[in-house]
Amino acid sequence: MEKELSFARKINFEPLLISIFFGLVVGTITYSMFPNSPLIWTLCGVLAFIVESMLIYPRYLSNSYGYWKIDDQGIYYYDYSTWRKKIRAIFLPSYEKPIVVPYSAIKAFSVVDGKSIMNTQYPLGGALNVPLARKIYYLVIKTGHYDVKLNCAWKASGIPTTTADIQRVVALLNSKL
Repeated sequence: MEKELSFARKINFEPLLISIFFGLVVGTITYSMFPNSPLIWTLCGVLAFIVESMLIYPRYLSNSYGYWKIDDQGIYYYDYSTWRKKIRAIFLPSYEKPIVVPYSAIKAFSVVDGKSIMNTQYPLGGALNVPLARKIYYLVIKTGHYDVKLNCAWKASGIPTTTADIQRVVALLNSKL
């Protein structure tokens, strides 16, 4: 059995570069409409960059990124629980350090699919949005102070996870707890 399994994508400079490119495109389009008003197209480009990088990307960051791994020492994950942490991850991805949860801190864990986990982002809860083609699994780690929901939809290599991958995670956790 593998001693290390990793899931999801690690954040990089891609969201920031896409936001800059989006701001440049909006600024160029505005320039073509108002070539004699540099203040207008500059403000539109900067505003588009700010909206993309500080409003749109942080909202969907957990869907695209959320790298975590499990090995013999514990579980390593990146915390994107607050808006501020998401924005910091977009602008300074190389400074993000993983949070380590040693096996001794884990009180309980469960593997759930997207339909049976409670969606806490909405006041009424409900099931998470799941794709029609396959199940998405989440690993929920319960420690003494907090709960962590880790996405098991994709391996770090970009390949969708299988039931065997989830079973390896459960086997590793069971062997350490």
